[in-house]
Amino acid sequence: STGQNQTMQTLVLAILAILSIAVLAQSPTKPVWPTSFSASVEHRRSSPFERHEPRFVRWYYDSIKNKDKISGIEEWHSEYYWSERIFDHSIQREWTIFYQQGTSACFYRSINTTLPKPNFANVNYIGQSLINYEPVYHWIETDRTRGITFQYFETVKYREPKRIELSLDREGTSETWNFFEFDSCPQDPEIFDIPVVVRNTCNAY
Repeated sequence: STGQNQTMQTLVLAILAILSIAVLAQSPTKPVWPTSFSASVEHRRSSPFERHEPRFVRWYYDSIKNKDKISGIEEWHSEYYWSERIFDHSIQREWTIFYQQGTSACFYRSINTTLPKPNFANVNYIGQSLINYEPVYHWIETDRTRGITFQYFETVKYREPKRIELSLDREGTSETWNFFEFDSCPQDPEIFDIPVVVRNTCNAY
């Protein structure tokens, strides 16, 4: 009857609405890269032609100042130094300062280091995964033309970076950034300053 058909149509529409809501609930909105943060990060790089030791660093970023800073232990001329690398993207300049036993050596050049600032426009949602038993959203982008695979993992609870993986298949290289403690907030501008006495001795390279 007409009444039964209307009831059936209403039931079907209700089921479709429930399914649509379920699908939307399972597919989070695309990630957004933080505008400022500080984080403890492990960086690993794999290459068939070079030896790369994993590095554990503190990474600072502030989009308003348009600067990054990476601090940590680094090997230089077969010795280990405390290093600070500061990147001023507004003038495309990079400073590196090595500290060891009362000694500092400062150098500057045009930026020649790549730090991840992902563009998530073309990432696809894979689903949820676990990293160190913490639930994460898993996103991926594959560029078959250039042989590049980009993967991004963010925490479900706070939508903060947990891991970035980049594979360059043709070159046989890959890089991984594992994020541990993460603090998403504006950074003190002085973090990016170089002491005047050190900056006055910086050398071009």
